[in-house]
Amino acid sequence: MTTDATDIDPVTFEVIRHRLLAITDEQGATLAAISGSTHVVEASDYNVGLYLPDGSVAAMGRTILSHASSMAAITRSVITDCAGDPGIDPGDMFIVNDPWKGTVHAQDVGLIAPIFFEGELLAWTGAMCHMVDVGGMTPGSFCIDATDSYQEGLQMPPTKLVDGGRIRTDVWNLILAHTRMAPTVNLDLRALVGANNTAIRAMTALADKYGPGTVRKVMANLIELSERRLRDRLGRLPDARLHSRAFLDNDGGLARSTDNVTYVIDLVLSKRGDSLRFDFSGSSPQAAGYVNCAHSGMMAGIAAALLPTLAFDAPWNEGLFKPLDVHCPDGLICNASRPAAVSGGALEAGWLVEMTATECLSKLAACSDELLREAQAVPAGGPDKFVLTGAAADGRRQTYVIMDCLATGGAAYAHRDGAWTQGQHNIERQRISNVEAVEMDAPLLYLWRGLVADSGGAGRNRGGMSMGAVYTVHGGRDVTALNSAHGWEVPNSVGIFGGYPGAQNTRTVVHGSDVKSRLAAGEVPAVDDLSGDRPVMRGRQGLYRLGDDDVLATVPQAGGGWGDPLDRSVEALQGDLAFGAVTPEAAVRVYGAVLGDDGRIDEAATAARRRDLRNHRRERVPERALPTVPDGPRTRLHPMGDGLEVIAAAGRRWIACGCGSVLSSADGPWRPHAALETTYDVHELGHATRLSRELELRRYACPSCGRLHATDVVRRGGEHPDDIRLLDGRAG
Repeated sequence: MTTDATDIDPVTFEVIRHRLLAITDEQGATLAAISGSTHVVEASDYNVGLYLPDGSVAAMGRTILSHASSMAAITRSVITDCAGDPGIDPGDMFIVNDPWKGTVHAQDVGLIAPIFFEGELLAWTGAMCHMVDVGGMTPGSFCIDATDSYQEGLQMPPTKLVDGGRIRTDVWNLILAHTRMAPTVNLDLRALVGANNTAIRAMTALADKYGPGTVRKVMANLIELSERRLRDRLGRLPDARLHSRAFLDNDGGLARSTDNVTYVIDLVLSKRGDSLRFDFSGSSPQAAGYVNCAHSGMMAGIAAALLPTLAFDAPWNEGLFKPLDVHCPDGLICNASRPAAVSGGALEAGWLVEMTATECLSKLAACSDELLREAQAVPAGGPDKFVLTGAAADGRRQTYVIMDCLATGGAAYAHRDGAWTQGQHNIERQRISNVEAVEMDAPLLYLWRGLVADSGGAGRNRGGMSMGAVYTVHGGRDVTALNSAHGWEVPNSVGIFGGYPGAQNTRTVVHGSDVKSRLAAGEVPAVDDLSGDRPVMRGRQGLYRLGDDDVLATVPQAGGGWGDPLDRSVEALQGDLAFGAVTPEAAVRVYGAVLGDDGRIDEAATAARRRDLRNHRRERVPERALPTVPDGPRTRLHPMGDGLEVIAAAGRRWIACGCGSVLSSADGPWRPHAALETTYDVHELGHATRLSRELELRRYACPSCGRLHATDVVRRGGEHPDDIRLLDGRAG
């Protein structure tokens, strides 16, 4: 047995590194095999990990990224709360689902276990998954009418569930007594225990082979490696201040009886040297409804944005959080104080933390030729939750969570379109539910499921298409549905560098339709052709009845576009039309195409129309005149996206359009010098039809060539966005 950890050869380091990752894979496989929950096996809404004795993440599974920081926070809560009493001993496991002890919301249940070797603490392991129901006032525990956390179900601080290898049946039964879905939650708990036991056995064998000191040293070195790799990457990027705002339309059930309120998650990201500072202090105060997230939810959103954007080639562990400084006062919507309602936080404020962080990090990466291809538009901005409750054959009520809302189109990149039905940005290994499995499990019959034309944000490269679905109730009794979504009156999935937003969440309900008689006649009707009552849907619809003749149709959000839609090639747009990704109407309205009688694009006429549209943009007089740049040589320093660039001329830095026109000095905002067009009709930009009365849409174009460089969602009458402010002259 090797015990000397002072000098580890590279081969041993790599063997142990890969073994640690393999252990997390084995944990995940164990969890999924035992659980059977749709959250686990379809949404991959779980994660596992290995941690140093102080709780630092050494290795994590690659499933849902938002749990990366959450699991570490849970482990540290266990260490702090339980070391003295009841004590931490071999064979123990501690359960946590308290949002102020590390989880994102109460439905995320974590189980943490110490790993002892020869009487000493070697490491920790943990497993977490979203459970279908943990009690509270609403099936599924997304309690949209809640006004405080006490209404949102069982919330456990660190509690010993397994004591010396024996399950505490009193605690186990307490948990099952608080859920409407005890059989499913029972399997989830067993899956968490099994995942941890898998890691304990594997880590014990690893320590026995290489020595505990060597294993711990490799884990610590992995953390140092990741920190060094991220700091090196940051050091090669220009220093900058980046700003992003995401809007959250209303706060849950309360908004149905009062005026809608649009909340803001406001991020100022400062990059200096080899560090990042995330400042959310401009965000709204915490809301009365369930849309808030606690500190752990904010950190989860940051992790989900950072790991794939700037740390895509580094081991994912604690080292990636060391260069970060996060500032957000207590009591804000993304750092809510107890007892704020937070059951929706993972999909609401926490989700928009991820969106703002992704936008800022992508724009930072886009200031580097090396990293430009890693930048992306904003991904899908949050699902429309669909929780169904109905009576089973034996009369017991069952709760079903329908996961189709996760099959969203991906965001566009500088070099390619977004992927169709990519799935959510923060879920690395997501699956899409099988129609047959959903129909077998839930009282639903699919009338249609497929790709939705025009759902991806328009741009030179467009966002990927999302998957929509149409259902009718079949084989159920006393069926109740819950739907709740933001991105209803707000384009959350915004484009980048001129790209347009992706589709907003859309939902249609038809009560008392003629669907069954038409099916009996051998026809599968389209939603628009059905008779029946069509109630006005709200984002926070809450609970409502679905009868045998009712139909529900949904379209989830999709990722934003990249670049000016008028720059999309005729060849690519013709392919979109042929496939059905873009409708002829949108090709004309959004992309400036001219179609011939045969439905194909008339290339010459399209080029002429696009010139006219660009000239129309140029006719708008900027708020400020373009600066005068002294004659002399110009040197390109680095990109700012792929339509703007930073140049050096006459001893100063400037922001210039690709056409050569200088828009502003690099130490000031460029938008006041651009040609501005404001609209309140979101349908001008894509699939959506609703826009909050508090917001407006602005398009900023080069006044010299008419190329679109930004499409922004702002408060009505608000100041110009200032999204990228360079702080010094270092090039990427």
